[in-house]
Amino acid sequence: MRIIPYEIYKYAPDITLTALRKEFGMHDYCLNLKPNNKAMQPFLDLGRNYFNLLIFNWKNEMDKRGYYVNSFHSFYSLNNSFHQVETDYFLILECIIQWELKDFLPYNTKLTWYKISQIYLENSSLKLKSFTIKDYNSLLKWYKQNFMVLNQANKWKPKNLDINKVTQYFKNYFDNN
Repeated sequence: MRIIPYEIYKYAPDITLTALRKEFGMHDYCLNLKPNNKAMQPFLDLGRNYFNLLIFNWKNEMDKRGYYVNSFHSFYSLNNSFHQVETDYFLILECIIQWELKDFLPYNTKLTWYKISQIYLENSSLKLKSFTIKDYNSLLKWYKQNFMVLNQANKWKPKNLDINKVTQYFKNYFDNN
């Protein structure tokens, strides 16, 4: 598991959303000790404000779905302030692509991950002429070749994930296409 952008909580599969409870502990630990973590670095760079924003939005989504939120997370979300910050589109796209490769289905919608990525792209500050399914599949292929391996159950899982390398590749891809 890993931290995910709050903007896509509403599409997160149930198991992913509920598992974030444990990931918040690792995120907090990294924020306090400031280690480098290739898989979380862009989220760590956003600081405590973003962490507070994540927990607040996570609690709200858990409540909407009728899932249990323990008293610690509930108290934390209600008693820590934050200001709204938009997550970089490429972090959102990275998460979407990983979920696509893992065969996760979007929660409570018939939209595909590609269509969801387009929705967020349209609302981002990027001014692209187009983002086709061919582009999306090209990014999927690259991500799979560089950061995914098959586990014993023959399912894709991340390996040696460096989100900064991923987002830089995505930026270069969009700049050159």
